[in-house]
Amino acid sequence: MTQSGDIWIHIIDRDGVSRYRSWTQKVGDSVKEIRYDVRQMLLKHTVQEGMSVGRFSLTFKSMVPILDNNYKLMGIVEVVTHLGPLAKRLRKTSGADSVILVDKSYRAQLTRAQTGKFLEDYYLVHGDASAQNIQLLESMGEHAFTRVNPIQILDDQIMTQYLLQDSLGRLMGYWLTFEDKAVLDLTEVGLFKKQYSYGFLVLVILSLLLILLYQLQRKAEAGRNYYRSILDATSDIVLVTKGKQLIDANVPLFEFFSEYINIKDFLKHHDCVCHTFEPGAGLLQKYMFGEFWIDYVLQHPEKEHIAKIMRQGKEHYFRVKAAVVQSNEEGLVSIIMHDMTEQQQYKKRLEKQAETDELTGIANRLVFNRKLSEEVTRAHRYQNPLCLAIFDIDLFKSVNDEFGHDVGDEVLRTISSVVSSLLRETDIFCRIGGEEFAIVMPETELKDARVVSERLRKSVAELSEELVPKPLTVSVGLSHMTRWDSNKSLFKKSDKALYQAKDSGRNQVITAEDEQSS
Repeated sequence: MTQSGDIWIHIIDRDGVSRYRSWTQKVGDSVKEIRYDVRQMLLKHTVQEGMSVGRFSLTFKSMVPILDNNYKLMGIVEVVTHLGPLAKRLRKTSGADSVILVDKSYRAQLTRAQTGKFLEDYYLVHGDASAQNIQLLESMGEHAFTRVNPIQILDDQIMTQYLLQDSLGRLMGYWLTFEDKAVLDLTEVGLFKKQYSYGFLVLVILSLLLILLYQLQRKAEAGRNYYRSILDATSDIVLVTKGKQLIDANVPLFEFFSEYINIKDFLKHHDCVCHTFEPGAGLLQKYMFGEFWIDYVLQHPEKEHIAKIMRQGKEHYFRVKAAVVQSNEEGLVSIIMHDMTEQQQYKKRLEKQAETDELTGIANRLVFNRKLSEEVTRAHRYQNPLCLAIFDIDLFKSVNDEFGHDVGDEVLRTISSVVSSLLRETDIFCRIGGEEFAIVMPETELKDARVVSERLRKSVAELSEELVPKPLTVSVGLSHMTRWDSNKSLFKKSDKALYQAKDSGRNQVITAEDEQSS
């Protein structure tokens, strides 16, 4: 299980089978077989709520029955709310910092704790809690922050304690808030405690999808505002569409597209949010293989759907999920767009590290093998010319021996930079060994590739005095692809020509044809 937002949505049908989970692709399993609360809900169609500790964290769960016009059960919507975002909202609205702890009696259950942080054996729910406050609690010791003491006045702060309990009154954990003593009005502490203790419980009980707003409460304006408040509190963008038409969205859409103030304003400029999607391999587009993007997401729930949107020159990535409510006669679809920009950027950094030579910053042998195979295939398909140059630095070992590896590394970096500046954007430049490099030159005739090879050979020779007080040269082996060549045979021809260049005195360019005629 992976977190996919501040609120997790689970839709269960009237047979107790899971039909949609916002945090995973897994569906179709019977949950009534393993969950007593689901079996009770199928028998008694009443709202159930309560706090629980699982493998991941402390959460508040609410289950709401969905009934048709004849009050027959159509299914169940379960909402799981994480407490961390509520702590952030408290900090934003009142300036109070929070530390949320799960009682140590649940330590053994938290086998996959989301934050991975513990204060002694008390699990820290709020991952970005203030380090200063955590250190303060550590210095106080558990006997101080766990005893029932609603308000404690510390040196420059007031710490307020709220006990977190389940529906049976059992202690689940502690919500500790810290506020500057200089700005806190003590007369408001009691009122604040009362409002906030019940506030986050009410917040979760009302956590239904926007689709329920239209399906069950569309005739009640009060109910409309009731549900919207909770949806606006999540960081995910939630959309409601009817057919291909966008008809509503929560506040995060307009926080992201800050130039628009409401859905009417947004629709003046975009008929569909998909108009903002950037093109790219594997990215969600308006039409995917002939299907409208919403239909495609609905029809392929097993796939990960990623949309890319550019804002102020920065890339933003969203994981997109969609769901239709059972017995939906209006064609309403709810869409959740979870911001995964940080994860995507981290993935790109990992991919770049895996494909980049750490010393020189150019592509590595892994990229060379893949790109050479791709370009050979493409050249055969379209009957385009293709050349491959392999070069290495002559007597490079003597540079390391005489001047040290630091100087040798600088030589490799400088040569890589100089050669890169001589190549086209379509050329593929890689370091394939210690002092050995390769250049794949698509759509290039042999005579043109030889001109490039001679130019880089001369450019390296001119660097000698700047880098080391001795001649610095390269030898180049060059070949062009014939209709009989594979990527392996083309590499072998260039490699053989390189050795001929070195055996013939170094500091020269030898083509495979030159080598064959000698």
